[in-house]
Amino acid sequence: MSIHTFNPEIIIVPGFRFALMQVKAGLATVIRNFEVRSGRRTPIPFVPDPNNFLLAAKDGLWLDIVKRSDK
Repeated sequence: MSIHTFNPEIIIVPGFRFALMQVKAGLATVIRNFEVRSGRRTPIPFVPDPNNFLLAAKDGLWLDIVKRSDK
């Protein structure tokens, strides 16, 4: 995220909203045109990594992305 904090107030860099909109549009396009499945290497059930501050999978999340055949 592009935030400058050298001033007392937080200033978001111009264009951040546009960039965020582009990311959302790209993600929507991928979800619409492809099917996202969990891969063979993804542990089920989810096993959290105890050494990570944020919620993350212990051995990572592996995804298979397959082009939809109904389009």
